[in-house]
Amino acid sequence: MLSYYLVFACCAALFLALLRIVNSPFGRVLQAIRENPFRAEALGYRIVFHRTFATCIAAAGACAAGALDALWLHYTGPDTALSFSIQIDVLVVVVVIGGMGSLYGSIAGAALFVVAQNYLQALMGKLSAGAAEAGLPLLPGLFHPDRWLLWLGLMFILAVYFAPTGIVGALRKRDDAGP
Repeated sequence: MLSYYLVFACCAALFLALLRIVNSPFGRVLQAIRENPFRAEALGYRIVFHRTFATCIAAAGACAAGALDALWLHYTGPDTALSFSIQIDVLVVVVVIGGMGSLYGSIAGAALFVVAQNYLQALMGKLSAGAAEAGLPLLPGLFHPDRWLLWLGLMFILAVYFAPTGIVGALRKRDDAGP
């Protein structure tokens, strides 16, 4: 129980630190370098220094995340960090659901992914049982709990189609459009 609170507190502190970096003058310079590196260099910013320092900050964040993962799992090895399924999960959470370029998108994507992983199979079981009780012919097999990955995949395909910039990107686009 103590490790949960420690990991939560460290993740919150890491999130706030990264949010502060993104919204600092250093973060604005990085955004300028991303948009037009030649213009940023013409304005007098040392691009190589800023990119190197940003890479060091990213490496420190990844190191902290790995240490927290090892603390949470009480084990570390190739199967806990380098497996293909974990890499796909990270890609789906950050890019597809949350949207790239947003710290809030990563949190929203991770939360929705964990909720879908934990509760979609139970929901599918209830839908299958309800369809069987109603006497519908094909639906109990279609909503069988073993097919939850199919529905999760369909939800991700729909998310990519209807919100290609992720949840946060779609919300930002909607807010920019206005009433």
